Amino acid sequence: MVVLAFTAGFIDAFSLLGFGVFASVMTGNTIILGLGIARGEPLSSALRSAIAIVAYMGGVAVGTSATNSTPARQLRSSILGATRPFILEFLALLALAVGGLFVGGASSSNLVFGLIALAAISMGVQSAGFNALGISGISTTRITGTYESFVIDLYRWRRSSTLKTALKQRSDAALQAIVVLVYVLAAIVGGLAEIYLSLDAALIPVIVLGVMIIVARTRTS
Repeated sequence: MVVLAFTAGFIDAFSLLGFGVFASVMTGNTIILGLGIARGEPLSSALRSAIAIVAYMGGVAVGTSATNSTPARQLRSSILGATRPFILEFLALLALAVGGLFVGGASSSNLVFGLIALAAISMGVQSAGFNALGISGISTTRITGTYESFVIDLYRWRRSSTLKTALKQRSDAALQAIVVLVYVLAAIVGGLAEIYLSLDAALIPVIVLGVMIIVARTRTS
């Protein structure tokens, strides 16, 4: 959960600075799309945000397909099933990093459209994969929903009438706070990395996510 939140925060900051659009925040991209059309910028911000939106939905479809091939119980208990969508995310991020090496600092290159698609696809796959794990009240990509759940669980914790319910609400709120904090820290790291490393910074989440997958599978072998 922490690694996925880091990856999402990093890639969103990286994409916003490098490409002018978000990789997972489709609300923001929808606004950018509307503003691009209103300002008469169909080939810049509007087109980039439209590509991100379509690619994200495609990533969700791919991630859902990967998780639907495994029953829900097995998905939550099997490392093999649980990590399958994140391996696909890793491959998309790896392609993004490799593509960034060819594009370099030329943000106006047509290849950038492909990089935007890869970034959004990776986040769509992650969203579907994490959602399939069945962890309620938390999302590593839809941080607005995590904020909402945090406030709700915090309120219910303070108003709970039983110890068991209070402990559960407190635990949920703590996990939500961790996800938000990691996402914010990752956005800071992603922003700094993009500023100083340009598109080469995409290698960082590839390494982090790759280590997570290797560790998870090694511990069950």
